[in-house]
Amino acid sequence: MSTRISTRNLLIACVLVMGGATAAQAGVGGSAARIQNAVASGSQDAILAEVERAEYLMCPACVPIVTDLLDDSRPAVREVAAWWFARRPSVAQSFIDRSLTDLTGSDSVHARNGAELLGVFRNIKYIAPLAAASARTALSADARAAAVTSLGRIGSQGANAAIAQAMSDGDPTVRVAALHAWTRVLYQQGAAPAVALVTDGDASVRAAAAATVGEEREATGRAALETVLASDASAVVRRNAAWALGRIGDAASRPALEAAVNDPSPLVGATAKAALSYLH
Repeated sequence: MSTRISTRNLLIACVLVMGGATAAQAGVGGSAARIQNAVASGSQDAILAEVERAEYLMCPACVPIVTDLLDDSRPAVREVAAWWFARRPSVAQSFIDRSLTDLTGSDSVHARNGAELLGVFRNIKYIAPLAAASARTALSADARAAAVTSLGRIGSQGANAAIAQAMSDGDPTVRVAALHAWTRVLYQQGAAPAVALVTDGDASVRAAAAATVGEEREATGRAALETVLASDASAVVRRNAAWALGRIGDAASRPALEAAVNDPSPLVGATAKAALSYLH
């Protein structure tokens, strides 16, 4: 029997002993049967609705059902399952311990799911294990990106070093995740690590980098933004660059933005025109 299965079974047994089977009908607006029916339907929306409905339900019978959802193939379903357990600290600790173990294992799917669960708890004590996982090239890009995303969800500047390191990951999905995570950190100061990615080889990274530089008003990124605004093949990148230059607000960007008003893309042109009004 695997460690994951034995942990699950032990936890379910403990909850049933503590809560009693009759507690499955307690609470308002939800039940184990309703969650099970939603799972059987295969509808993501139904699953999300029923798990959320059971937010405050005292429901030992729900535990095995929601436990299985932690490993669902759909991110939104895994998220709502983790959220449900986050409201039950006495039950959740076993899953936290399992997730910490999964971050150091060789199974990328388990590591991804574990990283996602830890992010829901938003506790700074999980920064170190998540940072280590985000740098483990033996894990899939999906798992590394999940670890970086959870670092952003925790929202502490103590995660900045790990997030910045992830911006140099070899996979663009991880770099994009790192850029998004950077802006989720509370009281973030600038976005210097993101500037180099404004001219990244991947368009999705360039677009995210431009948005991040603009969001944090990173003035050192002005020259790179003006470069991609004038010449990038992607209209999304050019649009984000124009918006970011408006956020930075340096009058020196006026010529670049005035030229962009006539961009072939109406969206870029309109964004550049709006950005001009924010220069000082």
